[in-house]
Amino acid sequence: MSEIFTYRETDPDSLAPTWGPLRTHGLAWQPGWNLPALLDEWEPRLTGLDDPDTAAIVTLPSHETADALPLIQRGFAPLIVIAERLAGAPVPSRPAQVRVRPATHADLDVAVELNMNTIRYDTAFGMVTERANSAEHLRTSLAAALDRDHEAMWLAVRDDTPIGMLYLDMPQDAQWMERYTDVRPFAYLGHLGVRPDARGSGAGGALVRHAHSLLDASGVASTLLHHALPNPRSTPFWYSHGYRPSWTLWVRRPALRTSHGVSS
Repeated sequence: MSEIFTYRETDPDSLAPTWGPLRTHGLAWQPGWNLPALLDEWEPRLTGLDDPDTAAIVTLPSHETADALPLIQRGFAPLIVIAERLAGAPVPSRPAQVRVRPATHADLDVAVELNMNTIRYDTAFGMVTERANSAEHLRTSLAAALDRDHEAMWLAVRDDTPIGMLYLDMPQDAQWMERYTDVRPFAYLGHLGVRPDARGSGAGGALVRHAHSLLDASGVASTLLHHALPNPRSTPFWYSHGYRPSWTLWVRRPALRTSHGVSS
């Protein structure tokens, strides 16, 4: 069963290291697996003792709760959830004193700033890491999204000031997530962020309602996103907007620790 063990090194000169460590050991779920035995087999393969830029990540369906205890006993924590919303799921309606408009290249500076605010907030939850080149690579990525031949990014504006931003990968750009859903076509919600002083203003909800309306009208059957499970804001927000946990990433970072609390 060695094919379920993976190792990946991320290009440090890219945006990818912002979302996780540079070196990742992975264990991919298979039906009927014996997780405790696999974890014992996997442990000697891991590298990066006490290196914070390594992680061991076990990805499994969120409903596989029987596997939680062996992971907890070995020092893993459920840090990231891939959640899914099916088209037509009801969402709360809350008045917000904002308007939503498409972003343009003229908004690139503010889009980078809003996304960097989210990155800095999410560093508290164990996976996201602000790098020296995060803003540079983020600018390149967002500029590419703005170059698409369809709308993919929107701003929430209050008194002519952008206070929130959302962008989507529509189905033609979301295929990198195809292994996480059987529903077609699907989109991926790549970012929702609101300026720190505007949190709680309803700007995030206005952006999400706009995106869901567009997706439902376009015939997109499913929308996926990642969110940090320990984040006290994102978990209740997304589930109140029709998302449900689909896959959970259990993480131990560093991948190897001098003592990681294995229990018998």
